[in-house]
Amino acid sequence: MVDTLKKAAIVGVCQTAQGRSLNRSRTDLYIEVVKGALDDAGLNAKDVDGVVGATNPLVTEGEGEHYPGSVFAEYFGTHIRYSASATSGTQSFTLGMLHALEAVSLGRANTVLVAMASGRQFGGGVGRDSGQQVTKDEWFAPFGLARVATYGMMARRHMHEYGTTSAQLARVAVIARKHALLNPGAAMHSRGPITVEDVLNSRMIYDPLHMLDCCIVNEGAAAVVVTTAERAKNLKHKPIHVLGFGEAFSAIDLYHLPKITAFDGARSSKEAFAMAGVRQSDIDVAQISDHFTINVIMELEELGFCKTGEGGPFVESGAVELGGKMPINTNGGYLSHSHTGDVGLFDTIELVRQLRGEAGARQVPNARIGLYHGVGGTMIAAQTAILARD
Repeated sequence: MVDTLKKAAIVGVCQTAQGRSLNRSRTDLYIEVVKGALDDAGLNAKDVDGVVGATNPLVTEGEGEHYPGSVFAEYFGTHIRYSASATSGTQSFTLGMLHALEAVSLGRANTVLVAMASGRQFGGGVGRDSGQQVTKDEWFAPFGLARVATYGMMARRHMHEYGTTSAQLARVAVIARKHALLNPGAAMHSRGPITVEDVLNSRMIYDPLHMLDCCIVNEGAAAVVVTTAERAKNLKHKPIHVLGFGEAFSAIDLYHLPKITAFDGARSSKEAFAMAGVRQSDIDVAQISDHFTINVIMELEELGFCKTGEGGPFVESGAVELGGKMPINTNGGYLSHSHTGDVGLFDTIELVRQLRGEAGARQVPNARIGLYHGVGGTMIAAQTAILARD
């Protein structure tokens, strides 16, 4: 599989400004980010013959909702011969990027675009953000159980089982903000640093999660371009390859699982590490989904960077901040960089920039191998990918 994957490479990335209210439509952001990613690659719209998205990247209504390839073809005046959709909650577009690599590797397309946009139309509402809403669970959906409530229960259970503290959770948010301050593209870049005390003194949202334990909500767009390894040799940047990846899905309703402190990250990461032929000690930098601070602690354990129950002390040790042995979420993560809804693609972009050596003040020295890990829904799906520079 590694040899097959090496037939494809990531050659272009772009993201727009990230903000609470950009006052721009999805269409406007989509066009900007597509042009930006193609320019970064040294390609143009006519080079693209494949598109992968989470249904329509502009989330239009009606029949057009399910045709991402047709959207691109119409907006850019070209034709697409390969189109696919990938759905995995907030990680849908990163899963789409992995599918794009497969398509190019198998010769289904020569150049595939993966792009998302979240503009003025983005929004939710009370009762819509229920982890159980996807199955219309009769006991939860009518009451609009907020997603933060589910993660709050996970956090409280993790505290009960392993002694994890609110201060350790807060440390995750502090590190994310520290990294965002070094990233001009982060939504919270200009907001200033926060301390553990700031997190603990922020408004309680759902015990034990405070406001600063929760991801931000904003607008923005992102795009990634994948093409053949042969073509990549003659483009603007050194290609970035995916050495291995894994997916894992266990249930649609997490309350049917035996535990709420461990999910499918162990399965997806085991597959990714085995396919890539590397170990945890080989990872130089990682992007790990941090919808809430408890995510990082549980996911670090599932990924094997520390033992089960030791995620809190591992974060507290400084190992995952810049200057530590394996920095994570160097762009600021979902807590301080961006959470546009479909947010996983930003993780790929940050890893590509780190592996290219383009991350500026937040650059991890000599970064060669990076790891992406994201969870979709309410920890009901997991994806892991290991990236490396050529």
